[in-house]
Amino acid sequence: YFELSTELGNNKPKKNAEMCVLFSESIPDIFRVYQLDVMEKLIDYVGGYDRWVHIVYEPEDQALEAVDALDKFDFFYDNNNKKVEPTLQFVHDRRSCLGGFGRKNDQLNNYRICIQPNPQNDPFWENDRNRFGEAFPMAHMHGVVHEYYHHVQVTHTFGKANAMANDCCGLYEPLDAPAWYVEGQAAVFPSLFMRDNFDDLQIVKDYGVQGACNGDPEYTMDNTEGLFIKLAGCFLTQKYSLFREELIGESNEQYYLGECRGFTNLEEYRNTALCNNYGWEMINFYIAYLTSFETLFIKFHEDVYDLRFPETLKKHTGMNSEELYTSFNTFILDNPTPPEGFFPTEPLNELVDFWSINSGKQSG
Repeated sequence: YFELSTELGNNKPKKNAEMCVLFSESIPDIFRVYQLDVMEKLIDYVGGYDRWVHIVYEPEDQALEAVDALDKFDFFYDNNNKKVEPTLQFVHDRRSCLGGFGRKNDQLNNYRICIQPNPQNDPFWENDRNRFGEAFPMAHMHGVVHEYYHHVQVTHTFGKANAMANDCCGLYEPLDAPAWYVEGQAAVFPSLFMRDNFDDLQIVKDYGVQGACNGDPEYTMDNTEGLFIKLAGCFLTQKYSLFREELIGESNEQYYLGECRGFTNLEEYRNTALCNNYGWEMINFYIAYLTSFETLFIKFHEDVYDLRFPETLKKHTGMNSEELYTSFNTFILDNPTPPEGFFPTEPLNELVDFWSINSGKQSG
């Protein structure tokens, strides 16, 4: 898998990567415009990576456009490698994000796919739609960036599982990558991408909220601008403060569990985590603060396939996981506000040359 991926250049960012964004027939045109605009800017920013498929569909649609396109990718095969009738119901039954499928189940030609019912009427998102009102589509756009960055992460692991060894069943050569890193790095990225591109996004222009993410804003739920700040994730110092309040037991945030009293190895698993509201994001900012954003977003990906995560962390921070947790907890408690340089003021893609990444170089 490593040899094939590197030979095909699947681990290299491209302007014209092999990827596909699909919409079923009745997805509104403006929704398509917003998502495709985000994808275009993502490719310019971090690069296009091959074999990404994202489908947004209406469950009640015939979805002929999307179904026909997926059929061309040989999506419609069952677990016994037998061709099945191309239908939206088959797509719906397999909905997930970052699942894999291969042409005729050939794992050497595997694609990663997000299958997503239209978030504008999916019952799963009803509470968020009610909470955020007209700003809610921004939540989907943020989610697109988050999930695409997961695709970028996995591209650089060359088939090895970007997970802990006992995360689940049947994982192939897990890299002992903790949840706080996998999800936290993929939280830092959209926070900064959205901040850096905010005023140029078509959805922002259409809602007239340009400038909301300038500087280091705070969000309020009282107006559309505040809701966009919240959904874009660009309220960086406010996140830091909210996490610190939780850590010291002073949080009044109703959406917090309020149980995080220190970062520990419980954060290595999604089902045991207590600090994953903003703690996972902040510890990745902390790693970048100790090292550099180039280290977090380039060197970690270049080394993790060969070294696995524990040795990659040790190489670049000089600490093992337990030492990092102790250092991070002390740092948060000692700094009521983030020190200068903790959050970047420059655009992330000026601090990080995403196009220079050379993952697998040591084995290659």
